[in-house]
Amino acid sequence: MEVQVKYSDLEDRQIKVAENEAKGLRMLHDDFDPDWQASDEPHGTMTFTDKPSPVEPVKPIRDLLTELDALKAEVEKLKKK
Repeated sequence: MEVQVKYSDLEDRQIKVAENEAKGLRMLHDDFDPDWQASDEPHGTMTFTDKPSPVEPVKPIRDLLTELDALKAEVEKLKKK
């Protein structure tokens, strides 16, 4: 489920973010209104969802010191031949 929430200034935005996060929602994006100017107080629409964030697969951790020791041992074996 996606929920769109309008806000009128930074204080209103902070309140609405806290309210929606308390409901277990996470923000997908925050869009400024088309009439917003860089000198204005931010105002716009935030989109929240109840879907979990995508999880990246866990990459295995390499033990580089062990790999280096194995390579050194391999080099020593080759030197003896």
